[in-house]
Amino acid sequence: MNDPNLAVRPDFSSDDFAEARLQLTSDTVDDGQAARILATLWDIQNAKDIRRWNAHREEEDQMVRALAEQEAEEAAQKQRRLCEEAEAALAEERKKNKAKYAPVPDIEVPSGPVNIPAPYATRKLKKGEYCELYFFTNDGLAEAEAFNPSVDDEALTLLKADNGQHIWVPASNTRDKSSVIRDEDLTWEQFGEASVRLLEAM
Repeated sequence: MNDPNLAVRPDFSSDDFAEARLQLTSDTVDDGQAARILATLWDIQNAKDIRRWNAHREEEDQMVRALAEQEAEEAAQKQRRLCEEAEAALAEERKKNKAKYAPVPDIEVPSGPVNIPAPYATRKLKKGEYCELYFFTNDGLAEAEAFNPSVDDEALTLLKADNGQHIWVPASNTRDKSSVIRDEDLTWEQFGEASVRLLEAM
């Protein structure tokens, strides 16, 4: 069926419609009036065809929209299922490989050298005991850097405890103080080096 909206009313006064006009011609209706009657009837019928056509097109458009909505909903459901499956797989992977997905702290990389004092000094600070500033001077840190814990930690030394008993302790827990400079004998330069580093270590 062609679109009646595009239809053009024929010329009912032409010879092609002479027989049709003759059917309407009478004592009261001449040939011109018959042509106008045919044109009016055509307009009425065309208006009906247009209404039916538009209603049919509206039904088709509604069906197309409904189908498109259904396909979109099915696609959305499929995408949700895929996301849920991916999230479940990732959660399972995180459980199996916790170390792989451990959070990385958002901290800046140290721009300066990292000063690590000798194990003896570190243990003193952890216990809250007095520790000579010498271990935080350049010389003390240089000695700590040269210290090899993989060898020294295996060695034991005999010490006398506060209660008078002798006990074996790791050599890294002790220190030969013969080379340690007392706090009051430090130079101002060494005191400045050590005081800042001691505060950082604490």
